[in-house]
Amino acid sequence: MLTDAEIAELFRDIESDRVERKRDYPSNRDAVRQAICAFANDLPNHRLPGIIFIGQDDDGTCAGITIDDELLRACLETGLVF
Repeated sequence: MLTDAEIAELFRDIESDRVERKRDYPSNRDAVRQAICAFANDLPNHRLPGIIFIGQDDDGTCAGITIDDELLRACLETGLVF
């Protein structure tokens, strides 16, 4: 389990191979699933969890998406946690 401080550090770290950023979820569903598989395989052998930030661009800026029930339901159906 990641602490709030660890999540904040990963959020700011643009170059981490433990982080995947997606501008939005529904249009990137397959890419999110691929990232989950990559984190599960842990090829760099970090033995640490990876994290996917929905609503963040690759440069770390906010994508400005609307967080609503539809987005939350879509994420939960895939097994993403908050």
